[in-house]
Amino acid sequence: MNNSFSGPIPASISNCFNLTFLTVGQNKLVGEIPSNLGFLSKLQTLILEDNNLTGEIPPSLGNLSSLTVFSPAGNNLVGSIPSSLGQLKMLTFLSLEENKLSGTIPPSIYNLSAIVTFSVALNQIQGRIPSHLGTAFPNLNDFDIVENEFTGAIPLSISNATSLVSFEVDINNLTGQVPNLRNLHNLTNFSVHGNHLGRGKQGDLSFVSELMNATKLRRLILGSNNFGGTLPTSISNLSTSLELLWVYENQLHGSIPTGLGNLVNLQSLALAGNSFTGSIPADIGKLSTLGELYLSNNQLSGSIPSSLGNLTMLISLGLQANNLSGSIPSSLGKCYGLLELDLSQNNLNDRQVEESR
Repeated sequence: MNNSFSGPIPASISNCFNLTFLTVGQNKLVGEIPSNLGFLSKLQTLILEDNNLTGEIPPSLGNLSSLTVFSPAGNNLVGSIPSSLGQLKMLTFLSLEENKLSGTIPPSIYNLSAIVTFSVALNQIQGRIPSHLGTAFPNLNDFDIVENEFTGAIPLSISNATSLVSFEVDINNLTGQVPNLRNLHNLTNFSVHGNHLGRGKQGDLSFVSELMNATKLRRLILGSNNFGGTLPTSISNLSTSLELLWVYENQLHGSIPTGLGNLVNLQSLALAGNSFTGSIPADIGKLSTLGELYLSNNQLSGSIPSSLGNLTMLISLGLQANNLSGSIPSSLGKCYGLLELDLSQNNLNDRQVEESR
């Protein structure tokens, strides 16, 4: 891997009948994947990622009965996923991401019960996530279908995938409610932004309370959906490992819950583009590791808490398009690393700034 190999993959490599590992990722290989690689019956690992390979995935690769790892990610492969890959009963790692694959995922793929990592991100794949996903892949750690054309709901069976660590379905056309996540104790990353989830009603975010059992949770990304109602107060009881909390561009209203200061390792908080009212909770100033704070395009009122001056790691602060009033606190001057500051479209005055000169 990571050499400067160029040209096509030689078809003659299929004569190496005892080959168990073939890893030629991160090179400059071109042409199609040779179909006669399917003769390498002892092959366990086939990594072709980050080259310039073209054409379709050969159906003959379904004959590699010993294969446990297959990754042709980061190429220019086209066509549909061959159903013959469903014969690879030993497969634990399947990454087809960042290609130009289309069509639907063959049902046979969901017979691969040994799968631990499954990624088809950054393609043009359609269809639904199967209702039995959580039971089809009982050992699933990582599920990634980001930037495709999936429709339908997140299946209820996801609650059975108790080994799940990362679930990423961003930028698809998913609808419906987020199902029960109570049993996903190992979850570190749950990202669903850029879909049509939720009904714009109270209770859409009830699953957030269930994530309190996920003590290793680091990223919760729910932005650009149809989640309505209020932001549950239980959000302040999520894991203190949480680093990213994005709930921007939804249909949320009510006040921003106090207690967010409990999330002591938070690095990015984005609640912009909702209809939040009330004041900015002062205890956000307890988030000493916060680098990004986006509360813009809401209906927040009152003054900017002086406690925000405690956020000395802050790089970007967006409070624009609210109903904030009063003076700009001089304490913001302690945010020495601040690169982006937008307070526009509010009712602020500069009295405090003048007094501090």
